[in-house]
Amino acid sequence: MTRAVARRTMRWLARGLLIAGLVAGGSFVAAWHLSPFPAERLQRFSPSPTVADAQGRHLLSIVSQDEQWSMPVGLDAMSPRLVQATIATEDQRYYDHCGVDILAAGRAAVQNMLGRRVISGASTITMQVCRMMDDRPRTLAAKVIESFRAMQLTRLKSKQQVLEIYLNTAPYGGNIRGVEAASLLYFSKHACDLSLAEAALLAGLPKSPTRYNPRTHLEAALKRQQTVLDRMQETGVITPEERRLAASASLAINDLPRMRHAPHAAWMALGQRPLGGRTWINLEVQRDAEYLACEHLKGLPDGTEIAIVVIDIQQSAIVTLVGSGDVSDPVDGQVNGALAKRSPGSALKPFIYAAAFEAGRLSPESIVYDVPVNLGGWEPENFDRTFATEVTAAEALQRSLNSPVLQVARGVGLGRCCGLIESAGICLPANVASRAGLAVAVGGVEVSLLELTDAYACMGRGGKYRKARLFVDEAAPAKGVLSTNVCRAIDAILSSHARRPNGMADLLPENVPWFMWKTGTSSGRRDAWAIGHNGRWAAGVWIGRFRGTGRFEYVGSQAAEPLLSRLFALPSLRMNAAPSVADPILVRKPLPVPSAVRQNLQIVRPADGDIFISPGGELTVRPAANKAGNLTWFLNGRLLGLRSPDASVDLGAGRYTLLCVDDSGGSCAVSFEVK
Repeated sequence: MTRAVARRTMRWLARGLLIAGLVAGGSFVAAWHLSPFPAERLQRFSPSPTVADAQGRHLLSIVSQDEQWSMPVGLDAMSPRLVQATIATEDQRYYDHCGVDILAAGRAAVQNMLGRRVISGASTITMQVCRMMDDRPRTLAAKVIESFRAMQLTRLKSKQQVLEIYLNTAPYGGNIRGVEAASLLYFSKHACDLSLAEAALLAGLPKSPTRYNPRTHLEAALKRQQTVLDRMQETGVITPEERRLAASASLAINDLPRMRHAPHAAWMALGQRPLGGRTWINLEVQRDAEYLACEHLKGLPDGTEIAIVVIDIQQSAIVTLVGSGDVSDPVDGQVNGALAKRSPGSALKPFIYAAAFEAGRLSPESIVYDVPVNLGGWEPENFDRTFATEVTAAEALQRSLNSPVLQVARGVGLGRCCGLIESAGICLPANVASRAGLAVAVGGVEVSLLELTDAYACMGRGGKYRKARLFVDEAAPAKGVLSTNVCRAIDAILSSHARRPNGMADLLPENVPWFMWKTGTSSGRRDAWAIGHNGRWAAGVWIGRFRGTGRFEYVGSQAAEPLLSRLFALPSLRMNAAPSVADPILVRKPLPVPSAVRQNLQIVRPADGDIFISPGGELTVRPAANKAGNLTWFLNGRLLGLRSPDASVDLGAGRYTLLCVDDSGGSCAVSFEVK
């Protein structure tokens, strides 16, 4: 090519650039006044619902309504290295231009015209934000519009604000939008915690998110990372030594998003708030509880499930929630056992006695009677099938005796007892008093572990109820339910300093932490419970099977109590000092003495005139009287050696007369028939 031809070519090229510049400039000036900037499009992607723990650490995220992973954060919540890497790679003169880099545009125009193909681009970070805002086809006309919009955006937003928008909306592979989502999904860490090597890898992805996706094209992503590091060194933001160390650092890319801890709490949070938020979950306590649950299950039958709740009493906050023993189980692992409604067994008894204390009908030293009772054909027994006759209310509650608590509930009024239970945070079925009757006092109603633990937290708070909350910004007004003195009286009765908890047999008395607790075992041994508090924390444990089948091992004191003891022994939950001692409770109107105690000796089982049908030809009868002590039994005139209260006799078909004689010479007889 001659010099004349070269000069002519350059002249026409310069003329063309000048004309293009004038046309574009005229378009900018005209459009500047005619087309306002569509600011509402800047937030194009809705945020992904995200749940965090009390310290803001990530627990769970799901894709947003537009099927994108998007977690916008402020620029101050991003690693400075990430910001430096992005500017060095995408727009080195970012802080020096007005949204359009004229020098880069001129260079790109010359290179592309001489090469007769696209060799380089001139899009600035601001222009890329405008392109993502409208998502137009990449044409010359679109480039002109992007340039105009970029200049408008520069007038509306500061450089820091535009950079923040870019880093929160840029594509980072697949459906990942923004650096926070990319950082969590690729490296399981927040964007503020990225290393130089990780920041350089992420900064290189927006150029071609599909080609450089580290999950599918890790080698290409690492090569792009080296280019980013080179540019950072060229611009002077890192030293050669920093570049060398970052280039040689090994990176671990997560395959899929993972929930390591508190999955049931996180999903429960999303159920309450579809957009998520920051919860009260304490990851340290949560990890300890999950570990203890896993270890405890090793000593229980296969198929056993477990649930744990820990509540911060002062904050009325759910700090730990374990919904099942194995989250990876595709069936049972998805059930949140903390919310499941199950029979609590004896775990409601403290509230029955608290109602009697509050009403002035009973004190811990009052005598109650553990004798057989017949409630419309229902003859409740104790767990060991024995009766203790006369005991104090404190001993009856400690030993979880059934007959006394039923008499207390009837004497105080079942409506009052149910009202107290509901006021403490337990949701009972409608008309529970008429539908379940006195069986409520011994667990004849279904409650959830979360509600039951919250009720014990109310007692630990001195009788003030505040609904247990999951989110830190959730309101929790307080209301009075019980007097502090009554709560302290119940605490003293059920104190670990008054009786040795299971799971702490090897500890010296002075080393046993203080907490109060009550166990429960549902009918058929389907559910084992242990619930308590130590004045600072309330904790509850449920053990059983979600399908409801019972097991011999599912006894509250044996299956659940040892785990509760280990929870209260954790350094983060342990309390050694007992609460203040309760003042004596004044009994204004004592409960009546049961009629079975006032009357002379009576046989309460079997009843006179009973007819039993035994298809197998033989029937087991367990005689019981309204009094305990040394009783002598005769059947059809033959002496029976029934010395223990739960003794029984096997009978065939026939008519029988059963006679009972006590030490004072009193006697009673009944007749019955076996067919």
